[in-house]
Amino acid sequence: MIAKSRVPVVTILLIAVNLLAAFWIALEEPSVRGYPEAIYQLGFRTDAPSLGTAFTSLFLHANIFHLLGNMVFLAAVGAAVELATGAFRFSAVYFVSGLAGVATYYLVTGHSGSHVPLVGASGCIAGCAGYYSVRYIGLKVPIAPNRGVSVAAVTGAWLVLQIVGAFVKLGDTGGTSFWAHIGGFGAGIVLSVLFRAPDLGHAKLGHEVLERMNLRGPAAVVYAARQHLEKHPSDPMALRELANAYSLLDDPKSETQALFQLLNVAPDEEAAPILSRLCELGSAGVLIPSKRMQYAEKLKTDEPELAKALLRSVVNGPEDVGTPDAMLALAALERSDSPERAEAILSDLQRRYPLHAAVELARKRGWVA
Repeated sequence: MIAKSRVPVVTILLIAVNLLAAFWIALEEPSVRGYPEAIYQLGFRTDAPSLGTAFTSLFLHANIFHLLGNMVFLAAVGAAVELATGAFRFSAVYFVSGLAGVATYYLVTGHSGSHVPLVGASGCIAGCAGYYSVRYIGLKVPIAPNRGVSVAAVTGAWLVLQIVGAFVKLGDTGGTSFWAHIGGFGAGIVLSVLFRAPDLGHAKLGHEVLERMNLRGPAAVVYAARQHLEKHPSDPMALRELANAYSLLDDPKSETQALFQLLNVAPDEEAAPILSRLCELGSAGVLIPSKRMQYAEKLKTDEPELAKALLRSVVNGPEDVGTPDAMLALAALERSDSPERAEAILSDLQRRYPLHAAVELARKRGWVA
């Protein structure tokens, strides 16, 4: 199933707010303290700590390197990880990590009573790095058309920029602290455990491999899919690719096994094509008779021919407790299109199971004498 394209709204909003704050600060004249008054009023100070400034400090930055490092990471990785894990979870990790970074900074340096304000989204970014490094460190993010780099590479570049930003001062700025980075990173690690971060990053990498293997032939797809399924045994895309590859290799037995696994994890709306292919292979019997009859009941309105095929596989298969009911259901479907076939099925039902409840029901409906 092809995923719908979405827009990383939270990432875009965060970048926009941070850039607007940077332009606003740039237009202010430095105060007698050596940095813009807004930095002093809205940055977090250990001599006047407050929850309000702990939050507003996350949108201010000390210098251009500080801003650049954080925004590059957000633009490159934020969109990918937001789409992978969801806007709510991404927002929670971002802001909880940022506030945790401020709290760590205060706990370590609060005794100093410094009036130099702490500013920057570095704690937020470090938290995202900690959270996503658990699952997504190998996930590639785009940096140019047909070019991508891993989260690990972008994280490394971000760390370098943070180090440069900590030592290079351009203009009049406030303060930054690696303690905030450490606190944010630790919070991200904790949240990855609490949220049970899904392994979507590695799954996406596996999907990329499968797409490349398609260009090399079905045998390569089989190898890549089986490797991927060892870690993600319920991945519908990998199972679908595996079944298609076995079909191209003319291996019906292996294709049947892959289709059976796929049917167990695919949404109900995707069951019809899988069942149809199993019937084409003559392998509907991989499902127990009662399961085939359940699918036939669901599909009889939208996919009547497929429903008939499933019922025939029960009727013509080994004797089962559900065979009489399957014969009656098949006759009911055949009555409108082929009365002769329906009559033959009912006659056989009456001959083979004269005392079965299915015969009595057919008699009540006036289908048999």
